[in-house]
Amino acid sequence: MKLIIFVAGVAVGFVIGSRAGRGAYENMRRKWRGFSGSDPVQKVKGDVRDLADRAASDLGDKVSEAVGKASDKLDEVTGKNAGTTPTEA
Repeated sequence: MKLIIFVAGVAVGFVIGSRAGRGAYENMRRKWRGFSGSDPVQKVKGDVRDLADRAASDLGDKVSEAVGKASDKLDEVTGKNAGTTPTEA
């Protein structure tokens, strides 16, 4: 029964979509492009990009710091570099 309802829904959607035709699709596409290219939307996109860049940078710094601490702790536990100075690669 559910399959029949689904198939009927797909058929009705296909018929309605076919009748609307390519013109309705192109009209909707033009409106979307006009909206997505508008100044307010572009400003929000820029703000979100800046926020994401800052968040990624902050996260990278925190991860680097945590890895450094973990590495130091591991060296301390395993006794590496005990009594020696670190060498530069």
